[in-house]
Amino acid sequence: MTAHDLGLYSGERQVAGVYDDIRADHRYRYEWADRIIPAGGYGLDAFCGNGYGAWLLSRTRHVLGLDGSKEAVVFASDHFPTPRTLYAHAYWPFELPEAAFDFIVSLESVEHVPDGQAFFASLSRALKPGGQIIFSTPNEDLLPHQATGNHFHFKHYTLNETLGLANEQGLQVLSWAGQDCYQMTEEGRQGALLADEMTILRNETPGQFTIVSCRKPEATQLSTPWWKRRSR
Repeated sequence: MTAHDLGLYSGERQVAGVYDDIRADHRYRYEWADRIIPAGGYGLDAFCGNGYGAWLLSRTRHVLGLDGSKEAVVFASDHFPTPRTLYAHAYWPFELPEAAFDFIVSLESVEHVPDGQAFFASLSRALKPGGQIIFSTPNEDLLPHQATGNHFHFKHYTLNETLGLANEQGLQVLSWAGQDCYQMTEEGRQGALLADEMTILRNETPGQFTIVSCRKPEATQLSTPWWKRRSR
């Protein structure tokens, strides 16, 4: 894998400074999340890129946007500021506070780190009981990593592997959807983008990308009241 270019114009991130100019398939994922997450609360947009998604989510919530690119964080602060957003630079691995967020959004992030399970476990620990994580990954079943030639990704996740990330952390999968974004060539390589209307998310239908909403169980009460437990 080549050195990771964190520059804003490396080709890894969206760079438009107006929400409607962001590529439609990227907007549709955040809009799916925005419809599902309850209004209010304080959340994290992990690997927020240039800030357009945090901007959208912050219309009815408070959002902390983190990204590994200092340029992207500056761009987000300049082009997508709101009274309810804060953008900060953090390059993985970093340590998040435990049970700090009512919701976490992390779209197209897991595949960018060498150990996706460790990254997702960190997100899960940072979520409050009862809170939601919404995350997405490229689907190895329909968009194989080798077919894309994407040197920014470490791996793609099958549908089962993606759902397994949530299950391994004891999270309840609430819903998932698939999304197709690219034409595939006769040789099985990633081709041109599909038309915008063909990139809409389809509930419980496998696509080249998988987006999942999952919930952390509420804290359970001890089965035996403290005054009845024997001291050791």
